[in-house]
Formats: sequence, C-alpha cells, structure tokens
Amino acid sequence: MTRRDLETWLASRQPPRPPALDERIHAIVAGTPDAVLAEAPSMARVMGTLGTRLLADVGARESASEGLALDLLAADAFVTYAVEAAAEEGVAVEPLVAALLAEAAR
Repeated sequence: MTRRDLETWLASRQPPRPPALDERIHAIVAGTPDAVLAEAPSMARVMGTLGTRLLADVGARESASEGLALDLLAADAFVTYAVEAAAEEGVAVEPLVAALLAEAAR
C-alpha cells in the first residue's frame, strides 16, 4: 500500500470528515513510516493498523494530554474505515477484527 493509495481512498469517503479530524487523519498518514504502509496486504488492514497504532499511542499518554479526544476520534475513524474497506475489498471482517483486537491487546 502506498501513501498515495491511502490519500486517494480517504479523499473518496463520504460524508466528508470535519476539518479538524480530516487534518489529524492526514497528519497521521503523513507520519506513518513507509514500511508500515508497504506491509499491509489491503486497505482494510492498513486502516486497521493505523487505528490500533494510534489507540496504543493514546493509551500511553496522560489523560489530560492535548489532542487526546481528537486522536481517539481518529483511531475510531481508522477502525471504522477498516471495516468499510473490508466490505469494498471482499476481505472477511471477522478475521480482520480478530487480528486488530490481538494487535490492540499488545
């Protein structure tokens, strides 16, 4: 998966995201190492990975950290997009969700 693939796919989502959430999602995609993106076999998997990585980051921060709520919303959006992408790509949702839960538990 390339960053361009991600950006193109995200741009096609409807309804559009609120501006602050959209900016945060694009910042997360821009800051994700190329190797993480290249490992993903599908859009569903990369979206899920972005969501679980962000959730782990949020969990490691102080509860009063600035931007915490926006990052939680972004993590939720990525996981929601993972399920949406799975439906579009014909990826089985149950194994995807099981893998994401296992990833999040680490």
